[in-house]
Amino acid sequence: MATILELSRHAGVPAESVLRVVNGEPVSGDVTDRVNRAIEVLGPPPFAGPPSFPAEVVEPPAIELVVESARRDLLATFAEAATELETRLPQGVGSVVYEAIRVEVRPVAEHVAEMERLFQHLVRRIHEVEARERSERLEDIALLTELITSGWRSVDRRLGRVERMLERLQAQQNGANSRAPRHVEVRPKPKSD
Repeated sequence: MATILELSRHAGVPAESVLRVVNGEPVSGDVTDRVNRAIEVLGPPPFAGPPSFPAEVVEPPAIELVVESARRDLLATFAEAATELETRLPQGVGSVVYEAIRVEVRPVAEHVAEMERLFQHLVRRIHEVEARERSERLEDIALLTELITSGWRSVDRRLGRVERMLERLQAQQNGANSRAPRHVEVRPKPKSD
């Protein structure tokens, strides 16, 4: 059996033309002859539509046979590729790769360790700064609290004075109300000549 692409390459025509010939669709006589000769040499494709060549040449295989054939071909291709890869790679390439990786990884590991030390140092410094800033902020809050408290004490003292003055005035008014009213006469100053 041959694939459509193999038939196409052998016949020197596009794969679409091979499909048309296999499916019995109209194409030029030259293309039909070339594809039929390729089928005679390489074998028919794994499927066949209405044949343009004798029916006994193309027998549709069972699906299991096609799958098994494809699986065997694929495994053979993998085996060939693995063998070719093994023959092309020099012996001991694994140890060379391992050594190269080890040489490259060691400085990276040292850099990572140094970064970790620097990070830990940075964390300690941040904690120190935070502690210092916390104490400075507490001092600022204490100062603000003292200023506010002293301001309210001053206001409280002034309000106390005003209340005492009001009490005295009310006491005087209450005392004056209990006595006879006093009249005050304001006389103009005599004119001096």
